[in-house]
Amino acid sequence: MTGSRPRASRAAAARARKGDVETDLAVYEAIRRALLMGRLLPGTKLAEPALARVLRVSRERVRKALHRLAHEGWLETVPNRGTFVPALTIQEVREIYEVRTMLETGIVQRLCRGHDNGVAQRLRAHVAEERTALRNDDRGRLFGLSGDFHLLLAELLGNDQLTRLMRGLLTRSTMHFSLAAPERFHNCAGPHDHADIVKAVLARDARKAAKLMLDHLVGLAEWQSSWRPPPIPIALEDAFRGIDASGPVRD
Repeated sequence: MTGSRPRASRAAAARARKGDVETDLAVYEAIRRALLMGRLLPGTKLAEPALARVLRVSRERVRKALHRLAHEGWLETVPNRGTFVPALTIQEVREIYEVRTMLETGIVQRLCRGHDNGVAQRLRAHVAEERTALRNDDRGRLFGLSGDFHLLLAELLGNDQLTRLMRGLLTRSTMHFSLAAPERFHNCAGPHDHADIVKAVLARDARKAAKLMLDHLVGLAEWQSSWRPPPIPIALEDAFRGIDASGPVRD
């Protein structure tokens, strides 16, 4: 009897720690999802007390999530002022897409020169996930997958330096894309383009794959360069409508 109590206590403590980790992750995902849905506008200050109230969690959990998001580049912290949603100038958008164009047209050309069935399966599976998110009108999921698609292309080349560089570029541009994206997508510069790019890569048509990627990125840059913030900021409660720290959107 006496020997079982420590084991039971350890098991209970382990479950508590697991619950803490899961809740911390849920808070992080809730804030990131609001960013990807375009609900948190550039320049918005994310104050811990207000977020804790809206998400119904402790300030400590919010603080952890904000710290992680800032470390990953989703947010920026200004000393003595707080944590903010970063604002991209038109010039920054154009510069990011200029670099992305140079890198990603080369990436798809390299993939065309050599890939195996494993690469083909991962690309097809990703496109299938995007189509599901599009059918479900799950914009947060769709925009996250959109950025992940471009990162996946880099990862498939097996170059860690390239993947790290792409991840930094995609964090800022994916979030800004979520602000500028239209309510309904058409076949230009939207997620539909990814399926065409994958088809060209799997056909080993390097010229077509590079042209499709170029057109895709140019279209994205044009969207984002023309975006203007709404005249009335979105209230924090509205930004997190349908989002909480315990699960996905409840629309």
